Amino acid sequence: MPHGQTWVNFWDNKEYKGGQTITVDAPLDYMPIFIKKDSIIPTRDVQQYTGEKPLTNLILNTYLDNKANYSFYEDDGKTLDHNNGKYNVTNFDVKQAGNEIEFSQDKVKQNYNSSLQQYTLKLNNVNNPSKVEAANEKYTSVQSMDAMNNTNRSYFYDTNSKTLYVHIPVDENHNVKIHQ
Repeated sequence: MPHGQTWVNFWDNKEYKGGQTITVDAPLDYMPIFIKKDSIIPTRDVQQYTGEKPLTNLILNTYLDNKANYSFYEDDGKTLDHNNGKYNVTNFDVKQAGNEIEFSQDKVKQNYNSSLQQYTLKLNNVNNPSKVEAANEKYTSVQSMDAMNNTNRSYFYDTNSKTLYVHIPVDENHNVKIHQ
């Protein structure tokens, strides 16, 4: 593992300090993947081919130690309209200070009509929050992923994997604060 970083096994969230050699099983159906802490890996719902479903939920799979950021670029993916400025760029920042994690978005350029409706902030290896809020509006704690996906401004904590999922509307105008 490269020195000076902490690395996380994508499949089981086990952490490894850099500067060491490790050996892991690699059966045919399991590709070893290690993520550097303070990274955001964007994902989306599975689709069988490009363009099968519109992107309505961007999942921000976050491995946080102190601060992580990511710039999301979006255009129609079909034409050259991006050459005429028809695209969006949104910067995401997630930072931890003490017992608080803060999510912010900065819509740098918004000239493309996106189908994106929500972000799912997925925080790996965190504690169950006491509350999640944006300004004075509290997010609702729910008991399942299905309930979260059907409830605006909500969150779900998976106690088995120590993973927090926060359902954030694209039009959220305030930073989202997660109190642990």
